[in-house]
Amino acid sequence: MTRGRLVPGDSFAGYTVERLLGVGGMSEVYLVAGRETLKILNSEASQSERLRAKFVGEAEIAGRLHHPNIVSVHAHGECEGQLWMSMHYVEGYSAARLVARGQIALEPVRAARIISEVAKGLDYAHSCGILHRDVKPSNILISTEARPDGYEQVLLSDWGIARLLDDSTPLATGGTVMASIRYAAPELLRGETLTAATDIYALGATLVELLTGKPPYPLSTALAITDAHLNASPPVVTERRTTLRKGLNGVVATALAKDPGDRYSTCKELSDAVARALAAPAPEPPPRRSPFGAGLRGVLRRYH
Repeated sequence: MTRGRLVPGDSFAGYTVERLLGVGGMSEVYLVAGRETLKILNSEASQSERLRAKFVGEAEIAGRLHHPNIVSVHAHGECEGQLWMSMHYVEGYSAARLVARGQIALEPVRAARIISEVAKGLDYAHSCGILHRDVKPSNILISTEARPDGYEQVLLSDWGIARLLDDSTPLATGGTVMASIRYAAPELLRGETLTAATDIYALGATLVELLTGKPPYPLSTALAITDAHLNASPPVVTERRTTLRKGLNGVVATALAKDPGDRYSTCKELSDAVARALAAPAPEPPPRRSPFGAGLRGVLRRYH
């Protein structure tokens, strides 16, 4: 028998449902008593051994990570034939909402702080031997809950395709890449060995979108985007937004280098480079010219 969606007051795996937060292709997410999020693999997905393994993998990997910039998994299990996991609840919104589908770019200082906070979480995960492999604005959550220091809390979520650094499982099945193409590093698209540099590339791509409102290669097809990641030069962000510091162009070029060995060695190196670029003095404005030009000056000289 297929279970319907839970409603407020229902109990599942010992949790009491307060409200439905969202529905995805393979899961439902609820706010439950105790200010936790309960993610349940839906009835249809529960029939697939591959999706069950993916769900368990996410729960087990995210369950190893305990960091203030990571949405952590508290517990996981199975109830009534369906897998579930409980997670930290974040009252807020994603960084993808901040850039409003390409219409809005963030203030550079705010973008830099978001990148810096995500960098802390990623470097911690890498130190634990775990790659996220799907860093992008929609997986970055911004909490609206007040903090004593006055800053917004930033957390990296969705470890659904995360893997251990020594896991060689490919990120492609049947010719389909299991990652977000707009932020995917060349080595991921080629099916090569992945390292921390793969997440650094995606963080650099996220930086571009936060600063300019669009991903590095805002093209219309997956094939065109893939080709750009493999062959095109990194974007020059000051051409998209002339008020940005020119030093950010070099930061983006390094973060999005085609060769993983040419990128920053850690996410903190990337975020520190962003901070240095923003701290550089603004260029002097060009000297003002007379609206009348040299011709009028010559005429005036003849009358002296």
